Amino acid sequence: MVHYTDIVVGAGSSGAVIAARLSEDPTSQVLLIEAGPDYPTTQSLPADVRDGRYPSMSGHDWGYQAEAVPGREIPLVRGKVVGGTSAINTCLAVRPDPLDFEDWMSRGIDGWSWDDVLPYLIRIEDDQDYGPPLHGKGGPTPVRRWRDEELSPLQKAFLQTSRDLGFPEVPDHNAPGAVGVGPMAQNLVDGMRISTAVAYLASARKREQLEIRADTLAERIVFEDGRAVGVRIVTDGVSETVYGDRITVCTGAVGTPALLMRSGIGAADALERLGVPVVADLPGVGENLLDHPTCWVTRKPRPGVYDESLPVTQVLLQYTAPGSEQARDMQLYLFSHIDLNGYAPAVQEKIGTDKVFMVSAGVERPYSVGRIVVESTDPQAAPRIEFNFLSHEEDRRRLREGMRLADRIARSEKFELFASGETVPGPEVIADDDALDAFMLSTVGTHFHPVGTAKMGPASDPLAVVDSRCRVHGVPGLRVADASVMPVMVRANTNLTCLMIGERVGDWLMEEGRK
Repeated sequence: MVHYTDIVVGAGSSGAVIAARLSEDPTSQVLLIEAGPDYPTTQSLPADVRDGRYPSMSGHDWGYQAEAVPGREIPLVRGKVVGGTSAINTCLAVRPDPLDFEDWMSRGIDGWSWDDVLPYLIRIEDDQDYGPPLHGKGGPTPVRRWRDEELSPLQKAFLQTSRDLGFPEVPDHNAPGAVGVGPMAQNLVDGMRISTAVAYLASARKREQLEIRADTLAERIVFEDGRAVGVRIVTDGVSETVYGDRITVCTGAVGTPALLMRSGIGAADALERLGVPVVADLPGVGENLLDHPTCWVTRKPRPGVYDESLPVTQVLLQYTAPGSEQARDMQLYLFSHIDLNGYAPAVQEKIGTDKVFMVSAGVERPYSVGRIVVESTDPQAAPRIEFNFLSHEEDRRRLREGMRLADRIARSEKFELFASGETVPGPEVIADDDALDAFMLSTVGTHFHPVGTAKMGPASDPLAVVDSRCRVHGVPGLRVADASVMPVMVRANTNLTCLMIGERVGDWLMEEGRK
């Protein structure tokens, strides 16, 4: 029986990075476990995983349903494949903001200042447009911004209309404090999505120190005398226990709290209800669920405008909501082509078609908090996901303002060239606070950025699950390293932040191994 130096559970945006880095040590023996399939070469990638111009919405997904608001469910797409959600996302390579880490530090989380994380954000990148000292060259993840001549006509209209409304033009949204409208940074090469499976594991696969076990479910963590020593797994219906010196859980903001709870780590009363013996009473497991809530102003395209061969989004508008205490707390995108089937039936019915374009308004620093509720010890059973979107008045107020800005853009003169019929919601809804709130509650969705459900914090924080080095409080040998450890929501798409977390934890584990 192989005894591993490290077992990494989850081959996504953080787990693949950690496993790749650890396998650089010739004395290591690393096992990377993934519930979904593995495609070991770029030639073997299915079309939906290869094409990064549009997110994959089927085939490599956990199939989660989440309660956006009480009584209304929406899909929450999460990757079930080596590469995780980085293998099916929209390839938006947007950095977090220095202010995000000021917030982390203010909560007693040492070692997470902007100066601490910037070297890792630089290490990730092979930036095609900018270089040192703020950007990286030669890293595993290509980052490139769209050129003016590459923008589709709709995306150009979004850029020009935003400038006409007085927003400054931003050439680099990954520069600290960037505010305004400009081209999106993406991790695409000739339309191919460069996931962590491609960026980090392609070269690591050649090392004898790394074993990747795909199509394998993690049932629970195994403990001896309170220390994490292994993982109970199921492959092709066969259960076994694999053992390692250190266990790192990287199964995301939904999967991580579920695995921890099945293993006896969580609120004692919740574990009791599940019939799971308590290993560590940590009430924060599954709490503090955060995401970027979003609503859309939707238009029916004129014939010939809807074209799925074009990138779905290329331009980002980031700004501060009027009256907000949170700087740079709003984002607007134009989605050039969206298929509403199965996702927004209310909008589909009103607009009269399922093929639309839309301006999306999203709150980047939400106050509304949800939770993950684990109701079964079966690893196949999905947990209950409660977002509780727009439960805080300030989130509703800012999203109202964002929707009104999105409406001004969608109904501008430049957009009339591409649209037919009325906008949804209509002008009478946009003008009325109560009607707009009702519309938002009936349609609010997610930018697919769940975080926070095993949050980082000092032991004095009753809801903290991991310490500042991502070690689970009170459980030797066990770490969590993924989006779930973020104590607050970052002002950006979360993928680069997850890569950065993976890089940092990989370094810490390697340092420990050398001692």
